[in-house]
Amino acid sequence: MRAFTHPPSRAAQHGVALLTALLLMLAVLLSSIAAARTAISGARAAGHERDRLLALQAAMAALADAEHDIEGGADPGSARAAALAQATPAVFAPGCGGGRPYDGLCEHAPDARAVFALLADDDGPAVPLGTFTGALLPVGEGALPGQAPRYLIERMPAAGGALLYRVSALGFGSAATTQVALQAYYRKLLAGPAEESNPQAPAPAPPPLPGTAGGPGIRVGWREIGNWHEAVAAGAEG
Repeated sequence: MRAFTHPPSRAAQHGVALLTALLLMLAVLLSSIAAARTAISGARAAGHERDRLLALQAAMAALADAEHDIEGGADPGSARAAALAQATPAVFAPGCGGGRPYDGLCEHAPDARAVFALLADDDGPAVPLGTFTGALLPVGEGALPGQAPRYLIERMPAAGGALLYRVSALGFGSAATTQVALQAYYRKLLAGPAEESNPQAPAPAPPPLPGTAGGPGIRVGWREIGNWHEAVAAGAEG
């Protein structure tokens, strides 16, 4: 005789359906949590990268401001402008400690980390953007840098007839801890001996082009300083 089996009761069927629904809800909840964490991490990474780019652009602005300073700044007739035009050794002090009007002008430091430590010091000799050029850069909160970028100018050894400066610049993001440091070289060729005046000579030539003798200098290379905070700590210890 064939055994007779009872079909599952309605209550048992409801229990299985409820358990299945709970498992599906749990899977959806876990997936949502993972997606939310991924989105939050992505937003944080994007915010950090945006802040780093803000600091980078501020540092680039400081480099350009330093080059304007080297070319005479807002007062081409000043003692500072004259010293930069000839790289007068006496005004480029060890430790960048020449004082006004030679703030931020440094004797070449063989160990660049010493310059990094001075540049990172909020109370150090570095020159805030616009000090000698009148340039303005809005600072504040949100999408603006937290503070003005700054720079130092080192007088580098150079061949006769040329001047070579190394500019170190530090830019900030909206967060004080977001910092980008750059270094660039700026080269100027000095004008040759003036030719004797000739009344029959043609009209004066146009101003010399950047990078030519007697003309404005040019930037010949730049780089971002990697591991900035570690380099500053090493320079402070040294």
